[in-house]
Amino acid sequence: MASDDTCLIGEKITVRGQLSGKQNVVVEGRIEGRVALDSHLTVEPSGIVEADVEATQATVRGEIRGTLQATRQATLESSCRVTGKVSAPQIVIEEGARFSGEIDMEVPLPEDVRSGGA
Repeated sequence: MASDDTCLIGEKITVRGQLSGKQNVVVEGRIEGRVALDSHLTVEPSGIVEADVEATQATVRGEIRGTLQATRQATLESSCRVTGKVSAPQIVIEEGARFSGEIDMEVPLPEDVRSGGA
């Protein structure tokens, strides 16, 4: 469940257009368009994202169709369905995840990751 500093897009909500910000976002509903976050995007099993996504970190349990670009890490959990391109310095694909597309891990690492910081 979402905490106080997390934006929750509920199961009965559809967002069309551009979503941007610096707050963590949890998607239980639907997003169509473009997502640009300086934070963590979580797509829950009921969530559907048809968008080009840029985020610091992404965890996918639901469905993404489009480009997913994470500056730190993208995690595709066992319940997810991803169609498109995934680009991140660290990509985790759990057993059972459904993925069709392209993976690019040749992206610049953030400075604190290159130097071993948290």
